[in-house]
Amino acid sequence: MDTDPGVFMLPSRPTVRRRPRRRVTAPLTSSRSGPEPSGPSRHLLRWTAIQIAAATFVIVIIARTTPVRASIALPWAGLSPDLAIPAGMAFWLIFGLLGGLRARARPGGSVMTFSMPFIVAGTLLGGPLAGGLLGLFSELELREIRTQPWYGTLANHAMSILAAIAAAIAGDVVQGLVGPLLPVQASFFVVALATALAFVTVNVILVIPTLALKGGIGFAEASRSNDAGFRSTSTGEAILAWLMASTYLTVGWWAPIVCAVLVLIVWKTFDQGEAARHDDLTGLLNIDGFRPCGEAALAAARRGSRASTLVLLDLEKFKDVNDTYLQPAGDEVLRAIGQRLLAAVRATDSVARPHGDEYEVLFDGVGDADLVLQLATRIQKRIREPIRLRQRGVDVAVDVSIGIVVMELDEPRSYDELHELANSRLERAKALGAGIVASGEEDAEALERRQAMGPRRPSDRRRPDSSEPERLVGAEDRPQPGDAV
Repeated sequence: MDTDPGVFMLPSRPTVRRRPRRRVTAPLTSSRSGPEPSGPSRHLLRWTAIQIAAATFVIVIIARTTPVRASIALPWAGLSPDLAIPAGMAFWLIFGLLGGLRARARPGGSVMTFSMPFIVAGTLLGGPLAGGLLGLFSELELREIRTQPWYGTLANHAMSILAAIAAAIAGDVVQGLVGPLLPVQASFFVVALATALAFVTVNVILVIPTLALKGGIGFAEASRSNDAGFRSTSTGEAILAWLMASTYLTVGWWAPIVCAVLVLIVWKTFDQGEAARHDDLTGLLNIDGFRPCGEAALAAARRGSRASTLVLLDLEKFKDVNDTYLQPAGDEVLRAIGQRLLAAVRATDSVARPHGDEYEVLFDGVGDADLVLQLATRIQKRIREPIRLRQRGVDVAVDVSIGIVVMELDEPRSYDELHELANSRLERAKALGAGIVASGEEDAEALERRQAMGPRRPSDRRRPDSSEPERLVGAEDRPQPGDAV
């Protein structure tokens, strides 16, 4: 897993004038200790520096003491021994770089790539030094150079270096234990699995503090970002690493290519199933993909484990962009907003685009009302930043209304009730004009009215009735940017 260590931090408390609002008084919990300045914290920068220094020290020591093993040599007939080992390293390096192209963005600026099988296979064949060099170069891609600060890119590769070298050492230890007891192929399989397990484990151990410091959350919360899908994928990639390394030795240099192609065909079918849970335009979750996340958070709240928050967003002024610059420009804006939301939340949160110009965010484990308002204000500010239309060469701006509902501890309401309540608050936010609504005395009445109307369709939401006389709002009463009700 690739991470960007400097994107999401808690904002300082907004200084804008606020209207009086009712505070949420139900018991709420949050693992965060309070607001922190925006930008990378000193603790995060210190942790990044430690990783970079440790990786540099370790790989220098390994390079001075341990040569690349000859088993990684490219088995081409007529290739001289002096070139065979560098050619083998280049073979697996190219594999790793191609694997990095199969990347999937996740909330909080983290990215999952397909490089792990090739790094592990090269480590199995070439030992610690080969693993360290593959960890340094295999995941290099333009995406991280363009989107991450330089120290974030170095930290990503420092993690891979340390994980690969630790995996090679773990593999050697396991080889010494099982080698005398098992046949060659059986022991190689066990060593391969141990190497892959060590690589994933060390990588996760190094990633969790980064996610925690970046998102201002506890280690337990950060560890939840490594979900069941990630673990099952890691298992499959571990088996693939063994298969490619063993066929490279016993069949030929071309065999790993065949293995990778076959696996990619199988995973294409898996991706098609995953696509049913994601929005085609933005890559965010859709309704079917987001609902299980919300229901899981609600179940945790009912158990008293943690409170969470459901946030609904609806863009303002988006129709103007669509009408002026046509649908391709509107699609570009929707994709840009999706990327901004992914970068503005933590790895444990979920982001969806259910339909049209509407989005949903689940702040998993965040139930403090004031903190949620700060996070919503930060998202609103980020969305308001100009968006450059590349095809038109112009900047456009949109706004957003936000409705918030907290899944309280021992939450008695159903997920559908909470969602309808968030919709009701979102409509009130729209009536204010790009406002943020987190509570209200009329919640019960509004919820009862919505339930009586039956299931809501995407087209049911209406803008404020344009036939009503326009209410002139003075400067003192006009909702200010980021105001919360």
